[in-house]
Amino acid sequence: MIIKQNNKYWILSIIFLFASCLFSSSYFSSYRTLPLVYQGIIVISCWLLSGCSLFFSTGINNKFIKCIVVGANIFCIYGWWFIF
Repeated sequence: MIIKQNNKYWILSIIFLFASCLFSSSYFSSYRTLPLVYQGIIVISCWLLSGCSLFFSTGINNKFIKCIVVGANIFCIYGWWFIF
């Protein structure tokens, strides 16, 4: 039961990370051409999805995978800084 629970956390963390990476990819493609409202929606959704991914990453036992997930989430959260 514990293995299934940790596997569920790992899967949820990766799903939220993937969704956050999809939103953060728009930072670098067409972020500046979008209206300000859409830019805010993209940034806030990246923050929320990365926060959910970080919450579920606490259930991952493998430290290497956890470091990769946390690093990718930090890039997704602070990725908009690289634009300015």
